[in-house]
Amino acid sequence: MTGRIGILLSGGESRRFGSPKAFAEIGGEKFYERAYQALDAVCDRVVIVAHPKLQSRFPDELDVITDLPAIAGQGPLAGILTAMAQRPGDCYIVLPCDMPFITSKETTKLVERMDKKQNITAIQTPDEKVPLFSIWKTGLQEALQEELAAGGRRVMVFMEKAGTAWLDSTVINKDTGVFRNINRPDE
Repeated sequence: MTGRIGILLSGGESRRFGSPKAFAEIGGEKFYERAYQALDAVCDRVVIVAHPKLQSRFPDELDVITDLPAIAGQGPLAGILTAMAQRPGDCYIVLPCDMPFITSKETTKLVERMDKKQNITAIQTPDEKVPLFSIWKTGLQEALQEELAAGGRRVMVFMEKAGTAWLDSTVINKDTGVFRNINRPDE
């Protein structure tokens, strides 16, 4: 095991966004750079799970992988399983590239408040659950494989089955706007 692994999900096709979200910019930084920094602050290693068409656009010094062939293109669960299978760790902190307002402040607080009794710890704002800013225990690979083999792709459904502790987002940041994901360039 190599400790805490950050999983930066950058594998989506960004259909609604119109261009690859990972390379969109905010404040002069690319979305993936912001997410990478937030994960790097609390992880021993960060792996980017990218769409195959985008893999070569990331700097060579970053650890960039694509979905395992058997589960390629099956959404965030496939990206999480791919990272777990290829980068063994004690736990995994998941953050998608389209949540550019998450910083090291939020990742640090999430780690500090991890529920050690549950398989997954995630955030819940007053309005919605935020499943992909979360911590996953290492023992979930087999359950993820079974879920994907059965055609399951819905993250929330899997999280319910696996056992998830939902943290009140205000213990991480009182501004719930930091937990939103950007699906369109004008958001």
